[in-house]
Amino acid sequence: MRINIKYLFVFSLVFNLIGCQPPIYEKTANNSIQINSGTPESVEAMLMIQPYKEKLDAEMNEVLIISADEFPKERGKPETKLGNLVADLSLDIANKIYKPTDNQFIDFCLLNNGGLRTSLPKGEITRGKIFELMPFENELVVVTISKTKAIELIHYLHKSGGHPISGDFSFDFKKEVTDYKESKEEFNKIFNDYDIKQFKILTSDYLANGGDKMNFFLNPIKIEFVGIKLRDAIIQYCKEQNKKGKQLVGKLDGRITFE
Repeated sequence: MRINIKYLFVFSLVFNLIGCQPPIYEKTANNSIQINSGTPESVEAMLMIQPYKEKLDAEMNEVLIISADEFPKERGKPETKLGNLVADLSLDIANKIYKPTDNQFIDFCLLNNGGLRTSLPKGEITRGKIFELMPFENELVVVTISKTKAIELIHYLHKSGGHPISGDFSFDFKKEVTDYKESKEEFNKIFNDYDIKQFKILTSDYLANGGDKMNFFLNPIKIEFVGIKLRDAIIQYCKEQNKKGKQLVGKLDGRITFE
């Protein structure tokens, strides 16, 4: 490409002259423009964005997998099919990526009900549906916590009524626990077979920072980024299962119960 030196010099001179002038500020009127279905469309703008819109629509309409069951978004239950699915698949994908430096692998996954924003239907599961389910840019992280913090975690699960956890552990709460001492007793019953001083919990960076009042994650022994977003982990799992010819199947296996 050829550049006209004469025009370049003139442009540079004018730019510097303007740049030396003091700024002039003018007060503008505070106007608002209402945009609704009756607002006329700009043909030029529509033509400009059309190729990008078509590409985005094609990506969002991509069918990742077929679901054999409906996974409703439910509140007020110790466990749900949707919560179990996302917690289990998150651990499955994370275990393929995470490389522990201390030879201790992830113990279990803990997420939150509020982070799952919609239900998954029976039938076709599209990429767009996963974006609806998980619209946030949350990253998967591994948080290493002490036994004392693990007791706080169990006490939190008691008080909150349960959140999505992976199926590696089950929590059978015989009664409503109201204080830390009772949580410690429950902890000893649940973890008495584990002669370890710390636990590795897979969760999201939002929860690791104390989101949803999960303060037991604060000031951890260690926090490590897995290297994948939670939404991308869901998408990857769906694609892997579909490639194997499998469908999404829901399950309730009593991983959190209250009696």
